Amino acid sequence: MRRLWLVLLMPVYVKISIEGRRSGISAEPWHCPLSVTRDRDHCIMGTDTAIAIEPSKILPITPTTLSFEDISFQVRSEDGKEKHLLHGISGTFRSGRLTGILGPSGAGKSSLLNILSGFKTNNVTGRILVDGTPINRRKYRREVSYTPQDVSLLGNLTVTESLEFAADLKLPRKVTKPQQSTMIVDVLQLLGLSKCAQNPVANLSGGEKKRLSIGLELISNPKVMFFDEPTSGLDIIAAMQVVAHLKDLAASGRCVVCVIHQPSSSILQMFDDLLVLSEGHCLYQGALDELVDTFKACGFECPNYYNRADFALEIASLKHEGNLLQLRERAKRQLSTPVLAMEKEAVPNETLNCKEKEAMLVKRVDHGVPETEALPDRQYPSSEWSQFVTLTRRTMLCTFRDMQLTKMRLFAHLFVGILIAIVFYDVGNDGSKVFSNASCLFFFLIFVFFANAMPLVMTFPLETSVFLRERMNNWYSLRAYYFSKLVADFPFLILGPTVFLATAYYLTAQPMECDRILMLWSICIFTSWIAQMSGMLAGSALPIELGVFCVPCSVIPMLVFCGFFVRFSQMFDFLKPFTYFAYFRYSFEGSMQAIYGFDRENLPCTGDFCYFSKVAKLLENFDILENTFVMDVCGLLVWILVLHVALYMSLVWRMKRTR
Repeated sequence: MRRLWLVLLMPVYVKISIEGRRSGISAEPWHCPLSVTRDRDHCIMGTDTAIAIEPSKILPITPTTLSFEDISFQVRSEDGKEKHLLHGISGTFRSGRLTGILGPSGAGKSSLLNILSGFKTNNVTGRILVDGTPINRRKYRREVSYTPQDVSLLGNLTVTESLEFAADLKLPRKVTKPQQSTMIVDVLQLLGLSKCAQNPVANLSGGEKKRLSIGLELISNPKVMFFDEPTSGLDIIAAMQVVAHLKDLAASGRCVVCVIHQPSSSILQMFDDLLVLSEGHCLYQGALDELVDTFKACGFECPNYYNRADFALEIASLKHEGNLLQLRERAKRQLSTPVLAMEKEAVPNETLNCKEKEAMLVKRVDHGVPETEALPDRQYPSSEWSQFVTLTRRTMLCTFRDMQLTKMRLFAHLFVGILIAIVFYDVGNDGSKVFSNASCLFFFLIFVFFANAMPLVMTFPLETSVFLRERMNNWYSLRAYYFSKLVADFPFLILGPTVFLATAYYLTAQPMECDRILMLWSICIFTSWIAQMSGMLAGSALPIELGVFCVPCSVIPMLVFCGFFVRFSQMFDFLKPFTYFAYFRYSFEGSMQAIYGFDRENLPCTGDFCYFSKVAKLLENFDILENTFVMDVCGLLVWILVLHVALYMSLVWRMKRTR
């Protein structure tokens, strides 16, 4: 009778399964009451549906076993005391299995993930081995990808463009464009992003952004992939989709490890292995199906119909009675045997020697991608010149599409230029209005500075976050990014002041002489350059809310000592040396020299008496020496050089701080 019912109901179930897969949901052959799903030998609260991912080609990979021994990590607290975050953690992650790191807040999950991914090296002890061989850090980073919890993406690019730029940066030059296109299509299909391939990244949902961040690292076909809370901020369906894709990646032979925070039972059952941390100690590492029995042997019994993840978190948070010390010792005994079998002569993990006997990499060819051993002495798959060209193209494309950074800046230059022309109309060639014209020139400089500094204070922190993520994942070198950023922004650096002067110079009746126009234009360009570097420096070193405050405050001393408000001869002697450090002094003096210097003829006077119709008297009143334009330009160039060095050092500092 039972067989008869199965025969009769089979066509119905097959039809439901097919229709379910078309809609993205696969039906289960049985259901528990009250939306309950099977978990081991009993039912637990969850969902009665499973997320079906789009079938696609899965990039093949060579199996890898990642082992680590006695990983310890400590930091110095604010009171100067050493605080240990990890205490001798050991374990093994195997390819083909999806591993989750579980623990309460402050247990050391993210710290362990950062150390194993090779991004945190300071104050770290222990060993990391791949297939029993100590890691070669340079080659290890080429084979490892790390996706942080909050992924910063360039919102002005489309999904396909993001993957294309990632392919250009992460794949060797021997990979042809058709091969790259094939890989991108496979990644889009694998992660279910084909329908939004042409959508801007800024318009993607949270789950789609998470999957795109996975795809960006999947382009280089890494053997080991780390994810820090990939389901945070997502609803249950989106979270299940992300974990289902991670499961698919693990099934293709990769070693996939991710930190999970309070997963539902339906998400937890997708994992193969689990590592439970508590206060920097390992409580359990092994198969998910053995978790309950292991805890039970140490006096922690899981109630029926209870989420195993919640149960493990409660034990790690010391909310259950039992022998926690026995659980720690059991985890150490269980993990010490396979790890101690590795080579005892393994060197410490901090070494940067790239001439060790064997790297972690083995030969493979994926979609025509050359073997990574073909580049034994190169840290990056592509040359720095290729990185520079690709990053320049990407930065210019993002800048062109950025409404705030480009279009609004140009509109502001045009609008304010017209406004100044109306307010200061025809003041440049009148001996009775020389001070108004000096104020006009000073306003030129103030506007050019703030119009180019403040937008970058607001937008560059996001670019810095993207740079840090990509740099940590070994996409490109710091030099390639630094110079590409300078070159890509240079056209807009010139365009803004040019549009501004084109509207304001003629209408304010400044002298129509080519050399004077060129000199004032160059002063505005150099001032804009300093402003741009100041904004980028603040955006790279400070958070947005602090940078918006610090940049205007840093300009105030430059304005006070520029010689416009207070003459140098009227200052105290101990204050006069500070005037040589004010870049606005060189900008203001240079602009005054451009308009009134170099033996300009006396100005016509429309009033009864014009004492400053003689330009020499005007320059003398501002304590400006004749024909010092070259010195002013040199002063601005020195400031530009100093800010360039400071920006580079700021990026280096940001990278070191992440370690």
